[in-house]
Amino acid sequence: MIEGFNRGGNIAKTRTISAVSLIDFLTEAEKTELIENRVEVEFEAGETIIREGFVASNILYIEEGLVKLDVNTGKKTSTVSLMRSKSFIGIICTFAGRNINFSAIAIEKTKISLFDIHLFEKFIKNNGEFAFHLIRHMSGVTNEIVHNMSKFSSKNIDGAISILLCDFCEIYKSDSFVIPVNRIEIAKILGYSKESVINTLSKFNKDGIISIRDKKIEILDKKRLKHIGEIG
Repeated sequence: MIEGFNRGGNIAKTRTISAVSLIDFLTEAEKTELIENRVEVEFEAGETIIREGFVASNILYIEEGLVKLDVNTGKKTSTVSLMRSKSFIGIICTFAGRNINFSAIAIEKTKISLFDIHLFEKFIKNNGEFAFHLIRHMSGVTNEIVHNMSKFSSKNIDGAISILLCDFCEIYKSDSFVIPVNRIEIAKILGYSKESVINTLSKFNKDGIISIRDKKIEILDKKRLKHIGEIG
């Protein structure tokens, strides 16, 4: 059984439809068909899940782990989004064209469920409720990606790192965590140089906002960190 994919509840009142919630709009026969045709694959940190230019034949769903989406602009590679567990990878472009225009890379050990894209297409054609709420979900994902891309570009390096650290607190549900990316990867996510990232983390450590040892980070003053994210 797909983890989290069997939850019920009244979700029609929520603003955004989550990937998990979409299962509620399938018939019992469709749910059974979906589960029975699932293929599960595991990826280690650093492994490529989808390579840019890949021809999509499956819908990919993150059961566990964390994935980054990279886009190559020709001059450089930029990380445009971090995808958490209980999310589809690339759902917003899968039905627009079969060639994927990004790379998806596991940044920690990640478990993926694969579903034949033709199965989803059949559900879309035969189940109007599912199709409608899939569109709502895709719209929400698009909005989130656009927001994520803009929230760092409008900030100085202090504000950008503050927001990213708060994001990791939310992802790991803790103020103490092992950050799953190195300094170069942080720089790609934020659009700043590796040196700027290193200097800012060192400054936050010296100022008592965080405690940092290699990749282990503990947030000591979350209120101040959030304030820097707001004004930075």
